[in-house]
Amino acid sequence: MTERQTTVRPRLEGLDVLRGAAIGAVLLGHSWPGIFQGAGIVGVIVFFVLSGYLITGVLLRDVERHGKIRYGRFYAHRAFRLLPALLCFLSVYAIVELTADVLGDRSRGIIGYTLLAGFGYLKDIPLPFDVSMAIGPLWTLSVEEQFYLIWPALLLLALRRNRQVRLIGWSAAVVLSLMTASVLAMLILAPDLHSLVYALPTTWGLGLIVGSALRLYRDRVFWWFSDSRFRLSALLGSTLVLAALMFFPKANETPAFFFAGGPLAMAAAAILVVVAASRTRAMPKQTRALQALGTVSYAAYLWNYVVILWLHGSTADLPPIVAVSAILLTLLLAVVSWHTVERLGRMARDRFDKSRPDQRQAASALVA
Repeated sequence: MTERQTTVRPRLEGLDVLRGAAIGAVLLGHSWPGIFQGAGIVGVIVFFVLSGYLITGVLLRDVERHGKIRYGRFYAHRAFRLLPALLCFLSVYAIVELTADVLGDRSRGIIGYTLLAGFGYLKDIPLPFDVSMAIGPLWTLSVEEQFYLIWPALLLLALRRNRQVRLIGWSAAVVLSLMTASVLAMLILAPDLHSLVYALPTTWGLGLIVGSALRLYRDRVFWWFSDSRFRLSALLGSTLVLAALMFFPKANETPAFFFAGGPLAMAAAAILVVVAASRTRAMPKQTRALQALGTVSYAAYLWNYVVILWLHGSTADLPPIVAVSAILLTLLLAVVSWHTVERLGRMARDRFDKSRPDQRQAASALVA
């Protein structure tokens, strides 16, 4: 297949706004967990749906232009995007704990295990060893990376056989079946292990599948939202649904959220992704702050939880001054990360592309 000349795709401001709102929800959930009991997982669900949409788009473009998925390039780009900030985060964590032992991880001898779980993207599965609370949020990154070890090959097979509907249907069925089995096992055998079930890849993996389905049938879905009044109604309704779910009591441990609240959040997030991705006009100036927050959302997600732990020792009953200070420090670290280690990752990615003339292609600014 003859390669087509490619151009750099413009960054969609609406998606940055959505990222900013999602990380904002996570920050609220970490800082005031007693009030915003469902905010953290609502933000994560939005990220999952958005990731499925964007990464499936990357894979589809590869197939359209080259007749295949260039796995080496795909995983290299993932590494250039994710590893610099993750390496910085885990390195600082190890240095702080080895020297100051703020969380007692050195005393417990778990720093090495924590680094293994963090770099190995293993935080979402049961492990035979203890790891630090500092990497608790890394379970979501583990879910994503495990999904993208499997999804590209399945997608390519479905595209070649024109079985996209079956791929989405069977994938959703498998994930929902495994989630049901794990939740029932928790209720029957160990009700106190809700935190383990909460982080399993099957519990929220449906969000990635929903996002992927949106991208596979993007033209049809965009047409559904072509009417301006319907778009506005859908936007307002979905925003209200997600806002209400942020106050869902004990969202991380109740089956009611696993089976009802979660899928409802995924549906609302899907609508917001469609509305944001189909917008061609510039976003209003009032959204600039959210756009900026969305740009640095990855590093903000990495740092916020451990910053709270270092400042307060736990995430429960945070004094307002600690909560606000943690958010401000998180944003500072995120901005520094974006302009330093993440910038180096972007530069390395560009050099990687230029060094492979047979696969030269401008990196998409839409990659999550």
